[in-house]
Amino acid sequence: MDDAEKLAELFKALSHPLRLKILALCSIGEHTSRELARILGVSRPLVIAHLRVLLRAGLVTYRVVVDEEKMVVKKLYRAVDVDVCLTRRVLKSLAERLIGGSPGRSTV
Repeated sequence: MDDAEKLAELFKALSHPLRLKILALCSIGEHTSRELARILGVSRPLVIAHLRVLLRAGLVTYRVVVDEEKMVVKKLYRAVDVDVCLTRRVLKSLAERLIGGSPGRSTV
């Protein structure tokens, strides 16, 4: 996957209002998909589908917790630090490659 494809995946992940809400909640603490669904008032399968997009884009991660007393395995999702400056650098690098390193000359 090249830089353009990576950025497209990132922007796609950020393009849905529900994913932005999930990301916002995960940025302030860890949550299970069940908790996110309850807070947002949507179904758990819908939250899980959106979490997959966020995971694929590298915006969230999770850790597995085993509750031995209840014999339950939970995934706790949290946001990954996203460096906006890094994204800007990647965009600039991509643009420079597209124009061959000199402004005003497109190789596309």
